[in-house]
Amino acid sequence: MNFERVTPESVGIRSKDIREFLKECYASGIQLHSFMLVRHGKVCAEGWYHPYSPDARHIIYSFSKTFTQIAIGFAEQEGILSLDEKLVDLFPQELPEKISENLALADIESLLTMSCGHAAELTTDDIEAYGGNWVKAFFAQEFVYRPHTMFQYNTTGTDLLSLILLKKTGQSLTQFLTPRLFDPLGIKDVYCSTMGDRVVDPDVPYSEVEAGGWGYHMRTEDLARFIAFLSQRGVWEGKRLLREEWFDRAFRKQIETDNEVYAPQTEHWKLGYCYQCWCNPYNDSWRADGLYGQYGYVIPEKDAFMIMTAAAVNTEKQLSLFDSILVDRMEEKALEENPKAWRKLQKKLNKLEIPAPWAIRQSWSEPLLHGKTFRIDNPSGISLEEFIGGEGHFGHSEWSVQTITFEIAQNQLMITYQQKKKDGKGSLTQTLNIGLDGKYRKSVLSDGTYYAAGKWVLANELELEIRYQEALAAAIIRLTFDETTLRLSVRSQMPEELDITKRKVRTLQGSL
Repeated sequence: MNFERVTPESVGIRSKDIREFLKECYASGIQLHSFMLVRHGKVCAEGWYHPYSPDARHIIYSFSKTFTQIAIGFAEQEGILSLDEKLVDLFPQELPEKISENLALADIESLLTMSCGHAAELTTDDIEAYGGNWVKAFFAQEFVYRPHTMFQYNTTGTDLLSLILLKKTGQSLTQFLTPRLFDPLGIKDVYCSTMGDRVVDPDVPYSEVEAGGWGYHMRTEDLARFIAFLSQRGVWEGKRLLREEWFDRAFRKQIETDNEVYAPQTEHWKLGYCYQCWCNPYNDSWRADGLYGQYGYVIPEKDAFMIMTAAAVNTEKQLSLFDSILVDRMEEKALEENPKAWRKLQKKLNKLEIPAPWAIRQSWSEPLLHGKTFRIDNPSGISLEEFIGGEGHFGHSEWSVQTITFEIAQNQLMITYQQKKKDGKGSLTQTLNIGLDGKYRKSVLSDGTYYAAGKWVLANELELEIRYQEALAAAIIRLTFDETTLRLSVRSQMPEELDITKRKVRTLQGSL
């Protein structure tokens, strides 16, 4: 199925309201990367902010949880598992010496509703205390509450659902979903990070498990196909794939979220939780919800949904703008066409972009860097891709950066870096292009596509904004140098307030 493209007015939405929504998001500091607005099964507006594009995957974080939920639905439908199966029976080798009454009662469904009994989410420190065995750490954490009685957000519980599926079928989450969901929906370009890509080291127990709680990278239109399938309650192109009874349970409120344990601070997170998705302030409305503004927001009473990828901290504002400017103003019937407003909207959509840093060239500084090669002191063995990938770039590379060479020509800085395999059995030379004229330059490196721009901030200092196209936000690199030494420091464009946004290696240094 391909989505039909229509004017907003033909499905009861005003073109000017869409423009207003985009304007207000920008004014509120919400960096949208893409969106698709669908009503009556038709796309009435869509856009991608350069350098993000329709053919590129985007990290979707906890939006992934809804894919995991659907995988469990398929598994239940096929008799592979039952939601009342107890966790202690599924993981006898990972249990603590003393099994509490609450732990003994925890079952698969309590993971789906995030009510297994934990009072807090697992942290990196919790997992490291058990040598990186995140499953053992999960069961070691006290089950304070009787399962099904107290909501507490629990990403590791969703990752455990992915592991349960692997134990039951011998297939990863993606392998299991491919013939049942991805192939029928025509979704081809899918990637899911594993627990060993970020949460734990790649050589510890269960590191190979796909991260069902946070790991998917997907194209915006493929997310729209998935949400359309869910909106149609398991039917695709006239064929039922997943039984309707699953939707009767999975997409209605299962548990209250406004409690003393979770204590949500914003309105859209106080409305309750379904199976791995959140309730919205409309009848039977729900959303797949990922960190920093990755949404599949469904409004059945309006026969509409919205896909958004973004880099946003004030996600309550992002959702409330969508509610007030678009959802609340949708008309039941088609509106009179408004060619002028439609052309204005199309003009805006065709020019969406995240501006590159504005730059002034420094003719006296550039020759000091041009042509120099620095040997990199790299005791952590980090690859340059890991260093510059930005928030949402996951994975452990087999490469370790050894030297960096700089050239400046045609309004761009070219960084050629040589890497060697950590086992010493290979080398790789690549070049990262960085615009110095207020425009991004494109580079295709070993792990994907990058866009980069930079500006001089001192005579011996550059600030580089580097965007890995699948990641959430830019890596901001501060490059300083003198006659013999080089220093690269990195920070995320996003606030480093969560475990998932904290970088393990912050500096690289080199010398001539």
